[in-house]
Parts: sequence; C-alpha cells; structure tokens
Amino acid sequence: MPLPGSVTDLPDPEARHVLRFSAHDLSTALNAVRDSLAASGAEVCNLQLRAVGALVEGVLRLQRLDEAGAVRLCHRLADLPGVLSSRVEHQWGRS
Repeated sequence: MPLPGSVTDLPDPEARHVLRFSAHDLSTALNAVRDSLAASGAEVCNLQLRAVGALVEGVLRLQRLDEAGAVRLCHRLADLPGVLSSRVEHQWGRS
C-alpha cells in the first residue's frame, strides 16, 4: 500500500525494492536485468539467480528508486524477450 502525500515524493535512500522474475535461461536472465536497469537510476543491492529445472528464477534487490520507479522497472523487465514473469514483492527500510 503506497504512503500518502509527500512521503513518497522522493526515494528513500534506505528503501529496498525486491523484484522476483523468471526467465528461460541464465543468459536471458542476465541480459534482462542489464537491459531493464540501463534506463533507471536504481542501485543494485543484490542479485540472486537459481536454476529451477530448465528455467531460472531471479531475485533483484534495488535501492535509490521510488515505488513507482520500481513498478516501471518491473514492467520493463517483464516485457523483455525470454522473461516469463516479473513482480515487485515488497520494500523495507526507514519510513
């Protein structure tokens, strides 16, 4: 649930957004992360990739990004070739 008013106007430098995604293979997953981040000002905190059968699941933790920016990045990631799903899971940090 987004916070009301000016609290969300500026990105909280301590906030972290968690994006979960899946892709056809490792190369596709890495290219998708690189391509989706290219147009954002996000800072990567952590990237985890895990093979699940023939697919790759990824968890991307970002900061220096507001909530709307995280959602846009998630949509950009989902629209890339070879990406099967993408969602913003949550954020944590200072309020």
